[in-house]
Amino acid sequence: MPSVLGPASRERCAEALADFPVPYPLTLETLHQAAVAHHHRPLILHREPFPPGLQRPCGLWWPTGEADHIWVAPEAAGTQAVHTYAHELGHQFLGHPPLPVVAVGEKPVGSEEAETFTWLSPAFLAGDLLGVRTRAPSRSRDPLYTEREDEAEAFAALLRQSAELRNSGRNADPLLDRLHRSL
Repeated sequence: MPSVLGPASRERCAEALADFPVPYPLTLETLHQAAVAHHHRPLILHREPFPPGLQRPCGLWWPTGEADHIWVAPEAAGTQAVHTYAHELGHQFLGHPPLPVVAVGEKPVGSEEAETFTWLSPAFLAGDLLGVRTRAPSRSRDPLYTEREDEAEAFAALLRQSAELRNSGRNADPLLDRLHRSL
């Protein structure tokens, strides 16, 4: 059963988005450019496929010592890609803890085997996110995980809604929009 965000969570989303310059038109590229300009450290967008056989999420945020990385599934396009990217930005802007990052060859805490993927820990590849098996349909999800995911979804929806409000009254064609506004 999906959780319902309370007023405090909705307010956190609005506050997190308050200083962010939502671009017009809202595309993955313009959103990424605005996020890079707004971000306090390098922010890299990845569109590469995940390793074969991995149950892939639509998107993923993972920080390293040098930069923040946001992965958006390469098959995601248009509104889905924008929403996925906005969702991952939401995790950052809302201060959610990131996934643990393990470099190739390092051993994650409590692991006997060396890591084989550049960014993802064996726990994540096994389905463990925030200490629970989040992708296993047979298990219930941790309430904190659900709350964080719901907040990130609300942030993404609010960002897209903000872009729509800013775009209301504009024409899709920039020339027509300029002509309309000049009258």
